[in-house]
Amino acid sequence: MENRKRFVTNMAAQVLSFMVNLGINFFLSGYIVDVIGKEVYGFVGLANNFTSYVQIFTVAFNAMLSRYVTVKLVRKEYEEANRYLSSVTICNVVISLILFIPSVLLCCFMEHLINVPAEHVFDIKLLWFLLFFGFLIQLGTNTFQTCFFASNRLDLSARRSLENYILRAGILVIAFSFFQPHIWYVGLASIICAICITFFNWYYLGKLTPTLQIKRKFYSAKYVKELVRVGIWNSVNQLSQLLLNGFDLLITNIFIGSAQMGMLSIAKTIPTQLLSLIGTVSNVFTPRMTILYASGDKKAFLKETSFAMRVCGALCSVPLIGFIVFGRPFYTLWMDSLSASDVIQVQILSILTLLPTLFSVYIYPLYSVNTITCKLRIPVLLSCGIGVANLIIVYILLKTTNLGIYAVAGVSSTLLLFRVLIFVPIYAAHNLEENILTFYPPLLRGIISSVLMVVSFRAVLSIYEITSWVGLICMAAVCGIIGYTINYCIVFSAEEKKKVLVLIREKVRWNK
Repeated sequence: MENRKRFVTNMAAQVLSFMVNLGINFFLSGYIVDVIGKEVYGFVGLANNFTSYVQIFTVAFNAMLSRYVTVKLVRKEYEEANRYLSSVTICNVVISLILFIPSVLLCCFMEHLINVPAEHVFDIKLLWFLLFFGFLIQLGTNTFQTCFFASNRLDLSARRSLENYILRAGILVIAFSFFQPHIWYVGLASIICAICITFFNWYYLGKLTPTLQIKRKFYSAKYVKELVRVGIWNSVNQLSQLLLNGFDLLITNIFIGSAQMGMLSIAKTIPTQLLSLIGTVSNVFTPRMTILYASGDKKAFLKETSFAMRVCGALCSVPLIGFIVFGRPFYTLWMDSLSASDVIQVQILSILTLLPTLFSVYIYPLYSVNTITCKLRIPVLLSCGIGVANLIIVYILLKTTNLGIYAVAGVSSTLLLFRVLIFVPIYAAHNLEENILTFYPPLLRGIISSVLMVVSFRAVLSIYEITSWVGLICMAAVCGIIGYTINYCIVFSAEEKKKVLVLIREKVRWNK
């Protein structure tokens, strides 16, 4: 009973947090593009990509921290948990201090490295400095968030994130409304929010996990080395992700131009949020899966993993397919400063970006299986190989064809599609010493359900021409009902349908 209550609470909080963030980004992104211009807007995404380059090195010992601390707490090995937490925290702080100087130098000389509109050089430099500073604050203190995972209280983390999103929106609305518009306001909001979330996380670290303490005496390089030894593959995986889609804005800026970079940045805005939704829903299951794996109950672990796949796919596939089908009227209404040809281009780029996600939505929880079992080497090496192939193919296509920005967006998606459909389900089953087809039933059910949704949504779109937000919202509501009904009937087994209904009834009862 308690587990079901915690699961539903975590899920509801995470989804609500995502919806608020999506709504805020929806309104602010459109407004910023209208006021500042699509060309400058692209530098926000490019700056975020640069911070992800730094994470290649830090993710080696940060990615596995929550897993190790949680396992140690479950086994009541409190001193060991504190040693892991303190050692990684101190490392993060030292790295943040070291990275401050090169961050400043990059901001000062950025116009010599990439294409920057001359009339916006100062604004973009200040934007990047503030974004980098906020990132370094978060890097130095992100270990505080371990308490939410270890206590399975992701709902509290989601609530803090929700407050953070609202604060960020408030700062930007006030700044753009009462002062002359500047893109660096985005960086200002980022750094203020980073400071606030740090204090929140520190408070909950003491409240939720009082046995966890960060002290200098607990530091030991041995624990960092242990996490690096296991987590180094997370760094390689991060590198592979960058090779696949982390350099797309930079490549576009250098080889095509800042204007097309802005178009690609707009096209990736909503897909990035949708991918965040999938990660949010999937991560709700990760603490429970980790606890079950640590307890040695393999049968329960497999059952939870299969259910996670179906819930993640059933919840997230509907907005995903809805966005693909209704993309053109959406962009026409959202970015009214774009021309008709711009809208078509952005929609095509969005679809290319979302292509692998359309299928990975059902296998996303399987990525956690590799992390939980600490078997990351083979999938990471494969991803790295795909990433290298992506850069080579994109470069060749840019030099020999007129595909331009479509090559940048399309090649990585095509390569990722093969990894999602063929490798991920088989390798997760292999890790758990199960039949290689163990995780294909949820995926196949999801594909069938997705095809039916596309046909149904297209039929609805052909009946009614969307010319206003009211019309789009009404059509989205109708298609949402249709989509979730299809998913409920096809994706879940008879036993899982009963479980879903119980969870819904209990959540409604608790709300009352």
